Amino acid sequence: MTSSLTSKNLIRLFGLGGIIYFPDYPGNPLNAPTASFLSSTGLPHDRIFTSTHLDLNLDESNPVTLGLLMDLEGGEVPRARRSWPVLGSLRTATIAVDTESGAVHSYPEGENTSQVLHRDIESFVFCLAEYRKLRDAKTEDSDNEMLIHSFRTAVSAFDPTPLADEDSDWNLMLDEIHDGLW
Repeated sequence: MTSSLTSKNLIRLFGLGGIIYFPDYPGNPLNAPTASFLSSTGLPHDRIFTSTHLDLNLDESNPVTLGLLMDLEGGEVPRARRSWPVLGSLRTATIAVDTESGAVHSYPEGENTSQVLHRDIESFVFCLAEYRKLRDAKTEDSDNEMLIHSFRTAVSAFDPTPLADEDSDWNLMLDEIHDGLW
């Protein structure tokens, strides 16, 4: 990861209370770049993305795992993914991170299979920041096509993965804006 995002820039977009920092500790299951990014830059938390980190006891350094969450919800997950940390929820999908590769996966509600949503945590946070900019710029009179195009251009230049699948969470949210649903 070559961090082009800073904690300061995220705080400007989401406010100080809108950034969650994850502790980096000995034995952290995340790969080093992911752990470093989450502890130094942070993860936005707002009405589009809700972090599960807020639900944890602050004395607990281990995040909620995908295996634990799927057990609670009656779902199944491959053994190799059971230890993946759950970052939170994006709309109606659970967001988890692969501890080895750092790729961010989306598990749509009611599904046991995932979709690679981002190549890494930096891409995920970049997308959240760009989506926040889109939401902040949107007014009743705004040109939704232009806003969507700007978002797509910025995100695709950074990482084409989030928009590669027409059924990705990001494309579904953009479709709702395009259709005037919000």
